[in-house]
Amino acid sequence: MPKKALLKTFIFTALLSVLSACGSGGLQEEGSSSQAVSDEIIVPDLPAPEPSVTIPDLPTLEPTEVTTFANRISEKDGMEMIYIQAGEFLMGWGGSDATVDVGPGPYPDFLVHTIFLDDYWIDKHEVTNGQYQICVAEGVCRPCKQNNIPPQGIDYFTEAVYADYPVVNVSWYMARDYCEWTGRRLPTEAEWEKAARGTDGRKYPWGNEKYSEEYANICDVNCPAAKKGDISNPNFDDGFAGPAPVGSFPAGASPYGLLDMAGNVWEWTSSASELYPYDANDGREAQYDIVDGEKWPERILRGGPWNDGYWYQRSSYRYRAVGVYLNFNMGIRCAYSE
Repeated sequence: MPKKALLKTFIFTALLSVLSACGSGGLQEEGSSSQAVSDEIIVPDLPAPEPSVTIPDLPTLEPTEVTTFANRISEKDGMEMIYIQAGEFLMGWGGSDATVDVGPGPYPDFLVHTIFLDDYWIDKHEVTNGQYQICVAEGVCRPCKQNNIPPQGIDYFTEAVYADYPVVNVSWYMARDYCEWTGRRLPTEAEWEKAARGTDGRKYPWGNEKYSEEYANICDVNCPAAKKGDISNPNFDDGFAGPAPVGSFPAGASPYGLLDMAGNVWEWTSSASELYPYDANDGREAQYDIVDGEKWPERILRGGPWNDGYWYQRSSYRYRAVGVYLNFNMGIRCAYSE
């Protein structure tokens, strides 16, 4: 064979050897467009991704539903009444400061339970001196006794300057008679509590924030020494030494827009004092039309007064007194249902 032909054959054979080596396992340059892969190479399946863990959402409190278009105005005393839609709410308190023991005055509220109420209306603010005096003038309501209510003095009930202050010194019977004169009634304590705290279980009408002086009228640095005893709160100044004009603390409004549901004056309810769970059909609401003068059953008051501490402002707080009792820190709020 000629040398030239022999050289070509050698080069051709060497080239085949190199190509064969590249195709059977030589490294492929990253980014190369070559797709040569031996049929014997099996690319293993990638492991399936682990399913993601879904953490369920914590239950969220539904905001209180407010329907303002259904509010009413009383033709008898001009009171604006706030509509409270039918539904459930949380009644009672489960905090460490809940009232547990049965004692004189404070009454247990420690059991948290769900209550359903039909719709109803409730007064936007406490009944005022001016409104109550209309009933007195018509000969239906008893005049309130003067007892030097601070700082207004003996003219508290009749002077025009105090017409927008809450009427006080009313017994349960006087409160009942006034509400009936207007065509309304006293609220049950369940109705009162729902109107005060809404449906989200809050502690106070304004929320869960601690008391501060823009929220409610309590016994503060202005509280007269003869009335406050050891319960004054010198760190607060709400601007009033005694009762305040109704609606003076809009920052403390309830979810429905009710005013003075904490502080200012205690408010009578229709309910007799019975332990929880609340049941409107167990007799506590059955003794509404008894004769004036009967001491028993004791009745529940709500809201906390101007001459006591901030711990009374909790919306679930219950206080009891005999129906004939009256004081300069006890007032009226009425309700209505169809």
